[in-house]
Amino acid sequence: MVSEDRGEGMTQIKVGVALGGGGAKGLAHVPMLAVFDELGIEVSAISGSSIGAVIGALYAAGIPAREICNGIKELNPEESEWMLGRMLPRSMVGGWLDLVGMDFGGKGLVRADKSLEALADAIKVSTFEELEVSLRVVAADFWTREQVVFDTGPLIPAVSASMALPGLLKPVEIGDRVLVDGGTVNPLPYDLLADDCDVVVAIDVMGKRARDDEEDRVPSPAEAIFNAYQIMQRSILREKMRQNPPTIYIEPDIVDIRVLDFLKAEEIFDQAQPSREELIAALRHHVPV
Repeated sequence: MVSEDRGEGMTQIKVGVALGGGGAKGLAHVPMLAVFDELGIEVSAISGSSIGAVIGALYAAGIPAREICNGIKELNPEESEWMLGRMLPRSMVGGWLDLVGMDFGGKGLVRADKSLEALADAIKVSTFEELEVSLRVVAADFWTREQVVFDTGPLIPAVSASMALPGLLKPVEIGDRVLVDGGTVNPLPYDLLADDCDVVVAIDVMGKRARDDEEDRVPSPAEAIFNAYQIMQRSILREKMRQNPPTIYIEPDIVDIRVLDFLKAEEIFDQAQPSREELIAALRHHVPV
């Protein structure tokens, strides 16, 4: 929140940030959030889908973006299997990201329910109400095919539901609902901030995939599923942007990073770097800093 002098009294400019889905490409959200810290702009509200919900929850819990970034860089690139839960030191955020740790030795589906209680104890924040920044997390009701927005109550189950990518992560039951990845209904939920924020910043990390001209190959079934899912998300976002665009739209040029390429954090940060300057310029235009 930034105060702007209007002569008599002060006007509070509320800044909201929407963080979209994209698997490992969502690590690009971290250097974007660092811009707000560097400019001294207080974020009033965050909305997130999928990995955007995870990064958004960490930031909303009061962890500075630079600290999150440094923790991610400590990941050992020689680990034989990646586990997102090890990307941030437990001393910093506990086991927060264990909820999306993968087990490729089994059926490829996560049993997040086993880690939720431990996660809540580790981070010492168990509800939305305890967060330092207002957070809205998007999931999808599997049976009714409707958007479900969480902004109160238990935090970690909601984030886990938002990350439940169909076919990869186990759906999450909350109450009488069976929930899956929020990106299926709202891949970049900036619309959830429009009523409460004066400036809405939308960060799109879906990225791009280049065709392999050398081999001219047909994608594997798994890659075809993931890319088809993102084609669908792009269509949803394109229509949203046509009808009601956000104040600021930033799309880091993330190329050829796959959904599970979490070991490529440094490359993702490097690819996102030019968009930091774009975001800085846009914020200085819309927000007094």
